[in-house]
Amino acid sequence: MLLTTIMTVFTLSIQTPEEAGIHERTLTLSDGSEMRYTLSIPEREDATKPVPLILALHYGWGGQGPPEPFYGKGILTRLIEPALGDLGAVIVAPDCPGKGWTDPKSDRLVMALLDHIMEQFPINTKEVLVTGYSLGGAGTWHMAAHHPDRFSAAIPVAGWPASEHEALLEAMPLYVIHSRQDEVVPIGPGEAMVEKLRAGGKQVEFLVVEGLTHHQTPLFALYLKQTVPWIKEIWGR
Repeated sequence: MLLTTIMTVFTLSIQTPEEAGIHERTLTLSDGSEMRYTLSIPEREDATKPVPLILALHYGWGGQGPPEPFYGKGILTRLIEPALGDLGAVIVAPDCPGKGWTDPKSDRLVMALLDHIMEQFPINTKEVLVTGYSLGGAGTWHMAAHHPDRFSAAIPVAGWPASEHEALLEAMPLYVIHSRQDEVVPIGPGEAMVEKLRAGGKQVEFLVVEGLTHHQTPLFALYLKQTVPWIKEIWGR
């Protein structure tokens, strides 16, 4: 019922291009809301062959209003594509439409955007990953916990979980990345959540980075890239 409701709230304002590369696009919803997003399309020999999908959630923007147009392009080009580009996935990096990724407006529009991308491309629904950094890391915890039917794996980077997530993440494969020297988002809450999940019998991968501060975002690509074998194992490759 929820999926049906989501799929009826938007109309396609553009046709997603088929050519490989990075594209800036806007999805217009039937209520007039707009969802800006940056899209990375991999090289494909067979355009009908199913491909993975990566949802990339950007970091905070420090302002009171919305982020500048196509702000998500930064996380895509600086972190996600350098680390995970070899997976051959369609990568979609939306601009946060609300105050953060966890508010109801953002949650609703992100799900609508995923539906849109899945209509435009032959996505392998068993190979859908959500990841993000800082604010986007918190959004990754949220999306993985509240939409386990939409994602096959989650990798929060430098993000903070909410206490409610513990009971909601039983079946979601998780790989958590955080720097011990993060001065903006302390490692403590994420570390505590990993310990609680492990104590409950859940297998969670946890990569503790040493020496990087919060704003050295591009340098985390090295560590995010280390998750590729784990992702492939989850996806049964």
